[in-house]
This record gives sequence, structure tokens and C-alpha cells, in this order.
Amino acid sequence: MRWILLLLILFSAIVFRFNNPNWDSNYHLHPDERFLTMVGEAMKVPDSFKDYLDVQRSTFNPNNIGYKFYVYGIFPLVLNKLLALTTGADSYNFFTIQGRILSAFFDFLIVILVYKSAELLTIKFHKANFNKFQPVSTIPFWSAFFYAIAVCPIQASHFFTVDSFLNFFMFASFYCALRKKNFLSAIFFGFALACKVSAFYILPLILFFLFKDCLYKRQSLKDLIKILFLSVTYLIVGYLTLRFSDPYYFQSSNFFDPRLNKLFVDSLKSLTQLSRPDIWYPPAVQWIGKPVSFLLTNLMFFGVGLPYFIFMIIGIGWIISNPHLKSKNYLFSGILLWVLGYFVYQSVQFVKSIRYTIYLYPFFAIFSGIGISKFGAQISKFETMFKLKFLKLKTLVFVSDFILIIFLLLWPIAFTSIYRQKHSRVVASEWVFKNLPNNSTILWEHWDDPLPLSLEKNYGKTFKLEAINIFDPDGPEKMEKIKEQMKRADYYILSSNRGWGSIMDAPTRYPIMSKFYKNLFDGKTNYKKIMEFSAYPELKILNFKFQINDSWSEETFTVYDHPKVLIYKNAKKS
Repeated sequence: MRWILLLLILFSAIVFRFNNPNWDSNYHLHPDERFLTMVGEAMKVPDSFKDYLDVQRSTFNPNNIGYKFYVYGIFPLVLNKLLALTTGADSYNFFTIQGRILSAFFDFLIVILVYKSAELLTIKFHKANFNKFQPVSTIPFWSAFFYAIAVCPIQASHFFTVDSFLNFFMFASFYCALRKKNFLSAIFFGFALACKVSAFYILPLILFFLFKDCLYKRQSLKDLIKILFLSVTYLIVGYLTLRFSDPYYFQSSNFFDPRLNKLFVDSLKSLTQLSRPDIWYPPAVQWIGKPVSFLLTNLMFFGVGLPYFIFMIIGIGWIISNPHLKSKNYLFSGILLWVLGYFVYQSVQFVKSIRYTIYLYPFFAIFSGIGISKFGAQISKFETMFKLKFLKLKTLVFVSDFILIIFLLLWPIAFTSIYRQKHSRVVASEWVFKNLPNNSTILWEHWDDPLPLSLEKNYGKTFKLEAINIFDPDGPEKMEKIKEQMKRADYYILSSNRGWGSIMDAPTRYPIMSKFYKNLFDGKTNYKKIMEFSAYPELKILNFKFQINDSWSEETFTVYDHPKVLIYKNAKKS
């Protein structure tokens, strides 16, 4: 029965993650994916392993193939490239699709690791105060289920970005540390760094589990020497793994030269500078004025969904309040301290992106598994308290679990409906080619994707596309140019909320443009809305259809895979 239950959980994880990897019909509508695909296509397999390790010569090094600005690790790209060459997928379209499948596969593996981690944690903490009717053994299954249905990882699984790869290797390193497999933990940590440098954030938690036993006793000189030896060994193994999996983090090919690559460091510094509130960088505008609660709100309603979040809070509350945690067993409290510490840290940063918390989701799942098991224990107490003789306990538990599962599945099922629909930008482009006159002038917003897309079936039509620089600083010259452009153009297409969503939330930075958008949406300009295309998460049951308007979420939650498209027509040119 246990294996059947686990297989059902894994099956649900597969269904959610591998649902339509070609969700944008090969139009490459995720900008980070486009970049990684272009880098991957430009890569050439080095002539030898020695050339691969050569920072200055390797054709796997982005710096040597025309991409001097590169801030990610190279391992996911190299893995996808080698596999693409083997499978014949080394082309612009197939490279992305295969990368998405790889991303989904690595995130699927995390479901298994969550199960094993929760199992190991609960065994180690077997004296926890759980009701006899909801034994500790239910926690691993619930934890795996919660990760299988977590929407943020499901969405990341549909993108060929480094996030799912990073998340897997970080959590695998943690799991090995939990099992005292220091050597394997160091290897996985090295691979995590080869995906993205932010893997460093999990190092304090890993070190805690590697050396937590040292906290419980007075250390002798022999113990201190052992700790030092283990620490040095861990760093050496992790360092060597990183040198082999991503040699291009470093300035030279000499393994005894740990200096970081100057170009890479400069790229990281440039990215940090661009992510400041005083810099006029379009992607940074969305974060202006966002409150500390912004990340928590997006986690609650979008990253996991409200029912999931409630059980997570119950689990966290139990960890904090359980009297057994006052003993020397700090397993859960150590994890919780790291998770909350990092979440609070990210919440007070200028950039409060939900994707920067992706590696917390395995732990969110474990907390939720604890929470729902504790909730189940209360249901059992309810039966005993009211002496429900007419309803057997096993039946009550089964019915309550079934209802909870259905309730928890509503949000991931609704969210993944966006991958069962045609992308809103593709639908909008098809409509444009069918309905707008040939040679029409269409305005689009700089830093967003222009529409219509270049469809194969374009009905023999062409359009003149002209960009509006909406993110330039407000001023008379900018607005005069926009006014002149809108006077000449026939149509104005907003292919997402990337412009108006960010600018209208920053009226002090963009007072004129904020008013411009308000007048546009209120119908107070010459441009009138003629069409709107959206792909909101939705639930369909027979003739019943319920849509969830998530347009108020973080921009990156909607802008890639289900943006709202608005088409306006110049009424004066009718």
C-alpha cells in the first residue's frame, strides 16, 4: 500500500511537470530561455578535455563565444548541449524543449528527495508528540505530495532556466548532509554552484547538519582536529567538483589558482547595480515601492496557494511550540531557522522575486506535511471526543484525507490549465493577422515582446512595427515623441503588463506615464480597446467554469506563460 501511495504521488508530479513542454508553440516567449538557448546554440564541443578546462580557449565558455555578460553557472547548458548532440536536438527550437524536459525531470527528482528527507527527519525525531492515529510515517507521504503540487516549482519546471537544476542540487546536498554523507554532499554542493552562485545560501544549513553533533558536547583537541579535517575535506571536494563542472568561474585553468574570473565578477557586479531602486533599468521598475509583505503575499496566494499555506503555518507553529524541541534535538528547528532567516532576508531586499525562494519549497513541503499530519491527529481526537460510534475512525480519516487532497489539488490543477491552452500571445497574433488591415502601423512597448509574432500562416500580410520607449525618464521630449507616434499609428498592442503594471505602481518615478496609462484604460484617448486576450488559471467541471484572475501577482508569475494582451485601435484613423 505504501508503494502504491508513493507511486500515485510521483505520477501526479509527472503530470503537473511534463504537461505540454512546448507551451509557447516554439516562439520562445521566456527571455531568459532565449538567452540560454542562444548561448547553448553557439557552444561547440571542445576538441579535448584539456581544452574544456582551458578558460581562455574552451568553446563551452560563454565569454569565448560572444557572450561576455553571463551570470549563471554553465553546467545546465553543458548538460543540455551534450544531450542535444546525442539526441539530434541541437537546434533553436528543440534545444529549448529538451531543456524544459530536463528542468522538469530534475524537479521531479526533488519529490523523491523530499520523501526521503521527511522520512529520515521523522525517524530521527521519533519522539515527536503525534497522535497515535496519525503516526509519524504519514509525514513523508504528505511532504512528497505537497512538493508535487507546489505551483512555483511546477512553473519553473516548464522553463529552461537554471532554477530547477539549482534547486535539485542544493536539496540533494542537504539530504546527503542529513545522512552524514559528507563526500556526496560536497559533490552535490559543487554542482549546485555550477548552476548558480546563489547555491552559497544553503551552506550554513548544510554545515549545521554536518557538525550539529559537535554542539552537544565539550570538544577535545581530537574532536576539533576532526572537525577541521572534515571542513577542509568538504571544501576541497566541493571546490574540485566546481572546477570540473564549471571551470569558467575562475580566472585560469590552474586548479591551485582560486581567483574568480574577472569577467564573471564584473557581470555579477553589473547585475547588482542594475537591481537598485535608483537605476533606470526597466526590469527593476516592478520592484519600486513593494512592501516587505510582497513576497509573503505572493507565496501565500500564488507560489503554493492558500490551503497549502495554511497547513505550512500549522506545521511551522507545531515546530515552534512543541516541547520536545527544547531538548538537544534541533533537527526541525535548525531547518526552520534557516528557512525563515533566508525568507525574511529576501523579503527586505529591493528585488523580491518569488523565483529567488525556489530552494525553500522542498522545506515548505516538509513543514506542510507536518502540519497536515497534526491536523489529521486533531480529527482523530474529534472522533474520540464526540464518540462517533456510527462512523468508524478509519472511514473518518479516509474521508477527511480525500476531501483535503481534492481541496489542495484545486490550485495546481487550475494553474496548469494555462499549459492546456494556446498561449495568449499566439492567439492574439493569429487574431491580428486575420483581422487587421495589411501594412497597418502597430506600436509596441520597448522591453516587451512585440506582436504579432511571425506566424507561418500570416495570410500574406505584413505590418509596420514601431517601439515606444515607455521606460525612459518622464519628460516633455519623451511624451512629445510618444504623442507623435500615437498620432501616426493605427494600433497599439500591449503584449503583457510589463509596462503598465510596473509604471502605474511607481507614480512618483513615472507621474506622466502613470496618468497616460490611466487615461488609456479609462477610454480618454483616441485609442479604444478592441480586443483582450488572457489565459487565466481556471477550473472546468462539465459546464461550470471558474477563472482565477492572477494579474495582481508578481510580474514574472504571469508575463512569460500567460500574460494579458490588450489591443487598442486609433479611433481617429477609422
